[in-house]
Amino acid sequence: MKMRKPVEKAVIIGISGPSSSGKTTLARLLQRVFCGVNLKAKDSRLNTFIIHEDDFYFPDDQIPYTTTASGEKIQDWDTASAIDIPFLSQALHYVRENGTLPPRLRSKEDQNDQTDSGVCDEVVQELRDVVSSRLGGEAAGNGKDVEYPTIAFLEGFLLFAPPEQEQHVLRSVHDAIHLPLFLPAAYELVKARREGRSGYVTVGPAPEPPVQTSAEKGDGGGDGDGKKKKSTGAEIDLEAEDDRPPQNFWVDPPGYVDDVVWPRYVTDHAWLLVAEDGDEEKNGKSQALAEAALVRRIGDGTRARTDVGVEVAPGCGSAGMDVVLRWAVELILGYYLDRT
Repeated sequence: MKMRKPVEKAVIIGISGPSSSGKTTLARLLQRVFCGVNLKAKDSRLNTFIIHEDDFYFPDDQIPYTTTASGEKIQDWDTASAIDIPFLSQALHYVRENGTLPPRLRSKEDQNDQTDSGVCDEVVQELRDVVSSRLGGEAAGNGKDVEYPTIAFLEGFLLFAPPEQEQHVLRSVHDAIHLPLFLPAAYELVKARREGRSGYVTVGPAPEPPVQTSAEKGDGGGDGDGKKKKSTGAEIDLEAEDDRPPQNFWVDPPGYVDDVVWPRYVTDHAWLLVAEDGDEEKNGKSQALAEAALVRRIGDGTRARTDVGVEVAPGCGSAGMDVVLRWAVELILGYYLDRT
């Protein structure tokens, strides 16, 4: 007798892209569109919530340092080594199995500045009506007793892994995502938006002066603060209360976008981005290129591959958020209805 797979209680939608590409804005809009819509077939309402990757940063004094082109040592918040990936991965599996956030996870992200979404209330309500009609109508019309899993919107700057790299540092995160969505954004837009922000809420004690850089360690991973990370991949008690340190506030130092944010984004997503000359860097070969040369080849960074299992937003980073929202809603609806 064939064993049935356990029914998952949540569908995770992954929303990624460079800093300031609209990830958080889109997640909040999708939350407004989907959360609490009336499910006529079950006489109930859809449950949704947002997961912010930024809530999985290590404490301030465990963020690695990097050395800029000018020789200055600064903290690198844009590397995978700054994220507690085992905690994130385990939290995502908890969400899939339970349909709720783990008690241990308390968000600080909503304390950061919020910007206008650029989408009017009428569009949000229109899309809510579409979601309610299709979820209730199509599901009821198939004559089945439908179960509606929770929808979790996961947003973050590092979520996806190249399909051919099973040992990639983000593999466990990517594999926990049901539907990956990618929002390209041009360099100039990223720079303007990021430099216009006041800063970010963080956790933990202030960092000590750098002891060692990633280049000096030779690991190339930006993990060079000389400190032992709190998370080592061991099982985390997700049912426990959040015991992370008190909050602080990070402000980008001058030149941070050009020194860290953009080069990190390009190198980490070289497998997904298409160079201005049209070449696709398959099989991770672009990682062997010098960082500066790779950044030049990628140009404004708005072109992405569509053959690696990641859905890419329309417009190459130039579409309005209303267009991106409609695109995302349609993809999510299609995927969700196929599963229910």
